[in-house]
Amino acid sequence: MNETARSLSRARTLWELAARRAALTPDRPVFLQSSRSLTFRELCARAERVAAGLYAMGVCPGTVVAWQLPTRIETAVLSLALARLGAVQSPLIPFYRDREVAFALRRSGASFFAVPGVWR
Repeated sequence: MNETARSLSRARTLWELAARRAALTPDRPVFLQSSRSLTFRELCARAERVAAGLYAMGVCPGTVVAWQLPTRIETAVLSLALARLGAVQSPLIPFYRDREVAFALRRSGASFFAVPGVWR
């Protein structure tokens, strides 16, 4: 196992893994979507900004945050921001409708629910 692999294998959380990867290869692309891309450095910086906003709204370690979002870069940023805060994530699959979403939110005990502004 090389030093990079050893460093990454010691990460205990998703946030630690991303932060270590950003330190090792900051300009390496981590996501490519259509004509957009995001490097490890950019991913961590965006996640830090989103985490700060979520913290200001009351999200802290242990807070349950549900989300129902499409597969896109912004979803990865939110997930990493929640990991940074130590929040509990409760992702809901996109084809759930009102009844299933209401059930999942009750069962999860989510304090926050993130959805896109526009849903196709």
